[in-house]
Amino acid sequence: MAAAAAGMSLSAFDALAARLADKARRLGEAAALVRRDSAKAWRDARLVWPLFTPTNLRD
Repeated sequence: MAAAAAGMSLSAFDALAARLADKARRLGEAAALVRRDSAKAWRDARLVWPLFTPTNLRD
């Protein structure tokens, strides 16, 4: 990963390790978001929130 900062090309293993580390970081951030505010996590995922729009609540 330091090689990328120095402008050197990464080996295939280093590139894979960087991608896996990035995916692990994003998964960790998503898990932390769910722990902090599960409703916000659902709204961000756009799975449940459209069901509670004002037009749907009038029926």
